[in-house]
Amino acid sequence: MAGEALGPVVGATAVGGVVELALAAVAYRNRERPGARAFGWLSLAAGGWALLQVAVLTAPSPAAASAAHALAGAVSSQVPMLWLVFAAVYTGHRERLTPGRLVALWTPLTAYALVQLTAPVHGAPLAPVRTVTENGITAPATAETLPFALYSLVAYALVLAGYVLLIAFLLDSRNVYRAETGALVLGGLFPTAGAVMVSVAGGVHPGVSVAPVLFAVHGVVAGLVLFRYNFVGVAPVATDLLAERLDDPVVVLDDEGAVIDHNPAAGRLVDGDLSGRHVDAVADGFAARLDDGAQVTVDAPGDDREVSTFSVGVTTVDDQYGATKGRLVHLRDVTDQQRRLDQLTAMQAATQQFIGARTAAEVADIAVRFAGDVHGQAYAALFRYDEGADALVSEAVTDRLATQLGADPDESIRVPRDSGPLWTTYEDEERRTFEGERDLVVGPYAFGSASALFLPLGDHGVLVIGTEEADGYTETDEQLGEILARTTETALTRVEHEEQLRASRAAVERRNQQIEFFNGVLRHNIRNAMLVVDGHAAHLQSRVNADDAEKLETIRTWCSDLTDMTEKIRAVNDAVTASEDERLERVDLSAVLREQARELSDRYDVTVEVDVADDLTVAANELVADVVEGPLSNAVEHNDSARPRVRVTTDPLGEWVQVRIADNGPGLSEEMRTQVFQREMATSQTAHGFGLYFVSVMMDLYNGNVWFEDGEGVGSPDGSCTDGGSADEGSSDRESTDGVTSDGVPTDGDGPDGGSADAGGDGGPRGTVVVLEFRLAEEAPQVSADG
Repeated sequence: MAGEALGPVVGATAVGGVVELALAAVAYRNRERPGARAFGWLSLAAGGWALLQVAVLTAPSPAAASAAHALAGAVSSQVPMLWLVFAAVYTGHRERLTPGRLVALWTPLTAYALVQLTAPVHGAPLAPVRTVTENGITAPATAETLPFALYSLVAYALVLAGYVLLIAFLLDSRNVYRAETGALVLGGLFPTAGAVMVSVAGGVHPGVSVAPVLFAVHGVVAGLVLFRYNFVGVAPVATDLLAERLDDPVVVLDDEGAVIDHNPAAGRLVDGDLSGRHVDAVADGFAARLDDGAQVTVDAPGDDREVSTFSVGVTTVDDQYGATKGRLVHLRDVTDQQRRLDQLTAMQAATQQFIGARTAAEVADIAVRFAGDVHGQAYAALFRYDEGADALVSEAVTDRLATQLGADPDESIRVPRDSGPLWTTYEDEERRTFEGERDLVVGPYAFGSASALFLPLGDHGVLVIGTEEADGYTETDEQLGEILARTTETALTRVEHEEQLRASRAAVERRNQQIEFFNGVLRHNIRNAMLVVDGHAAHLQSRVNADDAEKLETIRTWCSDLTDMTEKIRAVNDAVTASEDERLERVDLSAVLREQARELSDRYDVTVEVDVADDLTVAANELVADVVEGPLSNAVEHNDSARPRVRVTTDPLGEWVQVRIADNGPGLSEEMRTQVFQREMATSQTAHGFGLYFVSVMMDLYNGNVWFEDGEGVGSPDGSCTDGGSADEGSSDRESTDGVTSDGVPTDGDGPDGGSADAGGDGGPRGTVVVLEFRLAEEAPQVSADG
């Protein structure tokens, strides 16, 4: 099978097949787009036909060529029907491709192809195939019999039907893709016209069709139209069918702004026929706003609502030469979205008003006003629970609701307990919806033909919003009502808390003024009295014997102590009433501990061991020395050992430092551990002066902690008893200490105020360990060890 024409024919046919198969692959990747599947099957069949014809021309034997020729005929028989399917889908006539019609149209060509394909088996071909040599090409050729002529007639009829659909779509005035459609028709004419011309005038060889070659041209044109310009994604639906079925208005304008066509939805925007009228008939100034993409508000006499809001989309309509002939205007209904946006904007403004409200009456007025004006409800009322009257009492009511109920607008509506759905809503705290199917009952009043929402406000009451419409509420309306109710409830809770806070602040301020007054009187009177007593004692001291002089010295000592105590009371009062910034300073705790240990050793016959880290600066004030002195003195004054011993150690832990004061005294019983930090504990049972309650109060003001640890105190001189429990070196941890908090409450060891009650005075290990936990200070003025 050789000849000068063979090479060009094979090459051209192969190129056509490759192009069509490539287009089939592209269509497959875009198969979710409308029309892509139909175009893909058409391209696949055309490409297969072309490559099979290449196989016929390059077959190594006559038998192989005949087999390839039979397969090529079977594949080519599917091309006309696939072309018709693609044309129908592209032009928007998919609904016409019913299963019955597809079977009827596909059967003749498919039946003919099956008979020809199986001819070697049954030996009765409809059109015999013979081997013909012409122009140097030897290849199989089908004889022109009557069945073959009928087959060809049906095939051309299907192809022609496809062109009719495309041309009709091309000439449709609503086709905004006329140029692309024309290119698609022109591209399809290449293989069809070529096949017809070869049939009439003859070709290179009777068994070689030029249609697969010309499909290369069709493939290039169709590929550019369908994929280069993304036409498959938007065009394979007839625009007239689309526009007719759209719920949104669509109008087509000429270059003068006159309406040349529109869909039924657009016709409902005006009275009478819209065609031929200027687009400003839809809305005043409509034409001037087409270019800015703004929203337009339209009075819609044909709609259920009086006013509609639309978002405008404009597409230019060009002819096949690219000249702009008009504009297609799509109006997307955004009425509900705009209404919701307006309501949310108003809700935001109302929320700002809620924040500024200082009384429940102001909150109620805002809620009712919002529901009536913005939410679009004719009726609104807010009922608050009155504990004294055990009734729901109206705090605010719209005038229309008061008029409808026949109530005096200046008088409150009282709804006693168990009086209808209002009380049920308040007690159940569940929203109730009424849709005009019965009388709306509000306490002793009732009226019909209304829909309403009863929205609970927690413990505060119920918000009622209603409308004259009997159709009820949409889901959006109910959601907006819920938002309003929750916002109102939050505002009422805030107002209630602020009122309580203002009352509490006033009471605290009043109490502080009273404390300051009596504290001043106390200091002044005691100081003056002590000065008088001390003066008289000093006068008598030189006039009495030695024994009496010693008693007078005791009197003078107590005068000095009481005078110092009044100053401490002043300092404690200042610390309690001051803010945290005013109360706390940087204190050198290391120096304080060493100084207090030295004073304790000088004051008592006691051994004091000190193991304190350097440069421990904590957040405290000048009273920290008295805080430390409390447990130190307590460790000695209640120590019955023959040789009292006290150990003071420190343990820095991150942002904290723990001070442990251990002794070898009798320890504390479980009962004492739970009471020693309480205010009711007499100072005579603890340390000299304020006692351990004072220590717990000050540690709380320092944002620190104080507790008893589970463990033994200082061991005996022979070493038989050592510090135990969490008092061992490195074993303490503020998160795992068992014992008693500074409030006297036993803990389970999960917090920093821990310490078990194992050690005590009933036969257990001796000794007590008190832990003071301070927060290390940030940069601030530092107080020296002596305050």
